[in-house]
Amino acid sequence: MQNASGAGRLPRRSLLVAGLGLSAVVAESAWSPTVASAGIRSELNGWRFCVNCFDLFLVDFTVDQSLCPRTRGPHYAMGWTFRLTYNLGVGGPGENANTQGNWRHCYRCASLYWSLSTSKVCPAGGAHSYIHPGGYPRQFLLPHDIGQPPWMQNQWRFCFKCSALFYNGYAHKGEYGLCPYDYIWGHTAAGYDFAIPVSAYA
Repeated sequence: MQNASGAGRLPRRSLLVAGLGLSAVVAESAWSPTVASAGIRSELNGWRFCVNCFDLFLVDFTVDQSLCPRTRGPHYAMGWTFRLTYNLGVGGPGENANTQGNWRHCYRCASLYWSLSTSKVCPAGGAHSYIHPGGYPRQFLLPHDIGQPPWMQNQWRFCFKCSALFYNGYAHKGEYGLCPYDYIWGHTAAGYDFAIPVSAYA
């Protein structure tokens, strides 16, 4: 995966400033819902880039399988493995000037999407949703507009047509994955330039 230049911002109504910074991250190798809360941060490893649609996706106990808009089957992982910081809650606590909350894991397609968007188009049909029996309301916190520090990859962008997070590093080649908004064109970037923590370069 390559990187190219690019940045932008979501509407200011999406930025709810709160007091916790990235230094407050609490990494837990064994996460327990009894101790996690909206004020406690944890990390979830295993996020991957789908080579077909360019989404960031994860399959875990809340998702039976992933769903890619290009193949109409499971996402196909390629490249690096990523980890994301999260807390629990239906609100958006934990944001600051360079961290955006309200990112959710869709249990229907396994992609990461911004839950405050008015266009949450899921390849499974209808809108993305993070509410799942047996699941937990994890709210992911994404760093943005910080360049590309060590062990992070930028060029991850919000698609304003479907609300998913996708990799825009191939824009210089005219490649934008595939968006489930119309199943014809690629994703369309808007807003911040997100930098996603890398856990393994493999």
